[in-house]
Amino acid sequence: MKKKKLYFWSFFAAIAFVLSACIFESDDDGLETWLSDRGMPSSYLVQTLTINDIKVASAEMHLDTLPKSADAYAVLGHVSNMSHDVVMDIGFRSDTSFLNKLKASDTSGAFLGLFWLRSLYNSKIFPSDSLPYEEDLAVNISWKLETSTNKKFLDSIMEITDSTWYEELTEWEADGSLDTVFKVKMAKGDTSIRLDLPSELVKSLKEMKGSARLQLRLSAPTASRIYRFYGDATYYPPVLGLYADSTTYLNPAPNPFRMASLVKNEEDCSDCLVLHGGVKDSLVVELPSEPILEALSEFYGDEFPYTEGDKNDVRQTVVHAQITMARDDSKGSNEMGWPIQVTVGSYVDSTDRTYSEDDDERYLRMEMLRLDTATILKSGYPNLVFHKGDSLTLHVTFGARDFINKASDGRNLKFAIRLSKPFLQDKHTVYADYRVNEADTIYKADGNPVYMTKGDTVLKFFNFYDYARYDFSTAVENPVSLKLWLASKRGNE
Repeated sequence: MKKKKLYFWSFFAAIAFVLSACIFESDDDGLETWLSDRGMPSSYLVQTLTINDIKVASAEMHLDTLPKSADAYAVLGHVSNMSHDVVMDIGFRSDTSFLNKLKASDTSGAFLGLFWLRSLYNSKIFPSDSLPYEEDLAVNISWKLETSTNKKFLDSIMEITDSTWYEELTEWEADGSLDTVFKVKMAKGDTSIRLDLPSELVKSLKEMKGSARLQLRLSAPTASRIYRFYGDATYYPPVLGLYADSTTYLNPAPNPFRMASLVKNEEDCSDCLVLHGGVKDSLVVELPSEPILEALSEFYGDEFPYTEGDKNDVRQTVVHAQITMARDDSKGSNEMGWPIQVTVGSYVDSTDRTYSEDDDERYLRMEMLRLDTATILKSGYPNLVFHKGDSLTLHVTFGARDFINKASDGRNLKFAIRLSKPFLQDKHTVYADYRVNEADTIYKADGNPVYMTKGDTVLKFFNFYDYARYDFSTAVENPVSLKLWLASKRGNE
């Protein structure tokens, strides 16, 4: 029954969001009208309450530095105080004839072929001033090499789970390593880059017997940007080219059977509240209960928190809630120049868990976005950074509803924020991708026009993350405001 109950409420929440997303307006009466139009009890009065000057109780950074899959695409380089490495796991066997030619040849060598992420770089809306890339790229190449004549050697390698492999990568001890420089040049339409591998590695490969497992790591910590390539699970995986001479290659050329991205955070300040894009960094913020409960008590004339019965305060429900914070973009940096949306998840009780102060069993529920059409048309979406204005408004409806209902146990209003994808249409109230029926000019959030022909797709978000950096210290150090839309029943109301 519990599963069915959860599915029901998930479905109900999704439907409610679809119905409400397009009707919420700036005026305070809009939400009350919507409730009435949809048959919700007219005896419930919808009122708004704004609580200003709330000081943040706590803010804690959760950095995401664990190895991740690079099956879809790989990232190499350095940006926003973050270094991104790529590790490939390659297994292959070679016939005796090729090995003999490899060992006997003075012209033998190896290279790594990487294919640019064309879906990004050849995108119609990729910033035109970003290409061409042309620089001397300093790369550290390190490797681990295992060889064996055992016929089951490669099978045993394949049986190692990805999670186990990721864990092993956190303590990387290479068999060999070399710093080298590659001349990188890429213009729109280019497809690949060839990286010649060190002769020390080729020497080790010449000594292989039968089968080999090569783990190859690329690092570019001094790069001026990041480079994105296709991963192993795509139509354009990296290729290891091993050759005895210009006409004798290992056939077929082996591809990695898995890849990983490794991230290193290079922020100087361990206590700074800095979020990075492209990874799952999160900032967990708590607002104190006292000023919120005091404002509710004064507003209703009832005592908050409610302490009778089962301690669930059901005298009102939060229909909508939003927090407005101060914003300072000057301490941040982004790669593509577009605004970035901030997403929110609130900590709420699960239906089959019991909250206790010592054992926090609340879970993170992602907040839905109700569109404020009037505000969007006038000044754009309010939940963007790297955008006009000096404030950031985030929706915390689920969290505020849970907080008020269960405030008697002493909890705070707790939520987490992350950097999402670049936002392309900041004053466009259609919150979805769509196709145009006739030629039109669409203006992106950076103010640049894009000419759309019939059948082109207008994107709300860019399909790829910006590996940005944003400092939320200003947002947390300054007081915040909380605005509540409350459907309540008091006495004869």
